[in-house]
Amino acid sequence: MIPILQTEHLVLRGWRLDDFAPYRDFVADDHANRFRGGARTGPDAWNDFAALSGEWALRGYGAFALGDRTTGRLAGWCGLWHPAHLDEPELCWSVFPAFGGRGYATEAAGRALRWVVDDLGLAAPFSLTDPNNIASQRVAEKLGAEREADIEFEGRLSFVYRHRHPAAKALSQAS
Repeated sequence: MIPILQTEHLVLRGWRLDDFAPYRDFVADDHANRFRGGARTGPDAWNDFAALSGEWALRGYGAFALGDRTTGRLAGWCGLWHPAHLDEPELCWSVFPAFGGRGYATEAAGRALRWVVDDLGLAAPFSLTDPNNIASQRVAEKLGAEREADIEFEGRLSFVYRHRHPAAKALSQAS
């Protein structure tokens, strides 16, 4: 069962079939997906959408759909992404341009990180960012992650940010 998590502005929930149209429209935008390898269309968009949904059944965790609490509209996704070629799950986030600039990525990723560590009992995950995706790097840093390595991932240079347990960040800010 996929939990429902809430933040001040968002509902982190399972995916629904009616989420596909806004998801498809977002992933078809080459500019919005420039840090994720470019646009995805047609069957590729559906396959990615189905993978986001299906990971929950296969692993017991996955990426949540982000619903805007005010409008109910799909605002993006956030959670764990763990394809077969990764040894451990990545904490990922993506917010649609219409919802950008509001701190939603940090809000959602912070809540998802607490869920990963506190509820699932997993070690604090990592996040990958494109070297040019400064906004994503800032989200990772706001969550207390530190840049751990630079790697080639799926043919592109990526920065690896290692998250810490959310309580560790709170303790370091208090001292």
